[in-house]
Amino acid sequence: MRKFIAIVLLLAVTGYGIWNALAAEKTKKVGLSVGDVAPDFALQTLAGETVRLSDFRGKPVIVNFWTTWCPPCKKEMPDMEKFYQNYHSKVGLLAVHLTSQDTVENAKSFIHDYQLSFPVVLDKKQKVLNEYHIQTIPTSYIIDGDGVIRKKVIGPMTYKQMEEITAPLRQ
Repeated sequence: MRKFIAIVLLLAVTGYGIWNALAAEKTKKVGLSVGDVAPDFALQTLAGETVRLSDFRGKPVIVNFWTTWCPPCKKEMPDMEKFYQNYHSKVGLLAVHLTSQDTVENAKSFIHDYQLSFPVVLDKKQKVLNEYHIQTIPTSYIIDGDGVIRKKVIGPMTYKQMEEITAPLRQ
């Protein structure tokens, strides 16, 4: 009888621990710190298609904030395109053009000149710029498949950095 009670208590404590862990997972807070769920947003592409950050759930994504007049942004874009070409099936890439700080025409020319094939959305009204408190460009957030921020990078990234940062998320 004592063994039975001990087993029941052990199962109850284990069950409670599992339930607590699952409940904690579901109540992660939305925020901008590593470990927070990234705030969702919806913006349009040049073609007028709406893209949501949550569309990328299920695989990691790099969200990059940039403008056409930013020299470091220009420097990292060829590496971003190369990374996207090599890893797009495993890691999403979403470039948020800070259109409120630039122009749609400049973005269109830039995308054409740099032959960018990854999604570029236009933040025309500073909504996402303000929500993500972007002060330095480029700034990138590396978000896992569950929508959780795993790293924030201020400044340009190289192809090698993108590979290294996303390697644990691509497993």
